[in-house]
Amino acid sequence: MQGNNQPDHHHPLRLFATDRFPSGRLNIYSKSDLLAFIRHTLRDTVEIDYIRRSCFGKLFDLPARQCPVSCKLIHAMLTRQLVVEDKHTLWSVFGSDPIKFGLQEFGTITGLPCGAFPVGYTTDKEDQSQAHKDPYWIELIGKKRFTTIADLRRKLETDKHMPGPQKLHLALIIIVDGVLIAHQQTPRPTLKYVRMVKDVNAFCLHPWGRESFLKTITCMKPPKFVYLKCEDPTGKLVELLKQETLMLKGFPLALQLLAYQTAPNLLSTIPIPFDSHSIMDLVVPHLPLYPAPSINDILSVEADPE
Repeated sequence: MQGNNQPDHHHPLRLFATDRFPSGRLNIYSKSDLLAFIRHTLRDTVEIDYIRRSCFGKLFDLPARQCPVSCKLIHAMLTRQLVVEDKHTLWSVFGSDPIKFGLQEFGTITGLPCGAFPVGYTTDKEDQSQAHKDPYWIELIGKKRFTTIADLRRKLETDKHMPGPQKLHLALIIIVDGVLIAHQQTPRPTLKYVRMVKDVNAFCLHPWGRESFLKTITCMKPPKFVYLKCEDPTGKLVELLKQETLMLKGFPLALQLLAYQTAPNLLSTIPIPFDSHSIMDLVVPHLPLYPAPSINDILSVEADPE
């Protein structure tokens, strides 16, 4: 609202009235801690060198201090959305300034390739009920019917006799299914990706940025119009954001990192001393441990005229 209490017509409509944003919790499936784990477990190996040279390499250059997920900050960005037609672009107004979160911003932040998918490739969900019978699945993961990313992490950490190529393939699956394309409460390897990683060079040429972004943005924007089921997509998103808990798939940390870039004073809400360490600089198998910034911290920065 402007000072005369009239609507601000400079921007499209907001999801919520200014200063009337709900404060809910998020259930984020992506586990960014896995990047620190892979860095620690594969330290000084040819496998981590390969990953660093691949399309995933820049993920390890992300600022470690900013990577522990702040559900309050991400939720704040989602509730400050403007209602726009582009289903693949999110605009949030923080303070008085609009912030764009689209495929280009996602690619810049993550360093992941965001080009077109190969001809014939589809992101549709596939049946993987028989995954444990697939020959390469058995070779790489084993015959266990319900394998989780936590199982792969344990396997990578404890099997001291595992061949280098298998370590590399498992690490890549952990990055994709545990961090970038996380779409389940308990992350599990995806049969399609396991089959793809058999050709590791082709795997690393895949546009993972586009795939991760599409998975991420779909949960942040109004759902599809469905006759008799979802005839008011914007109203549906408003209801979801007012719930006690909202589920987010993909890699929502990218939106948090964008917020820190575009509103640098938000960095003051992180309750540990400033440092410039990246994930690659960490000497422990996890991200920095600290209490999450509070909603009052975020509101204080938003109200700051600077």
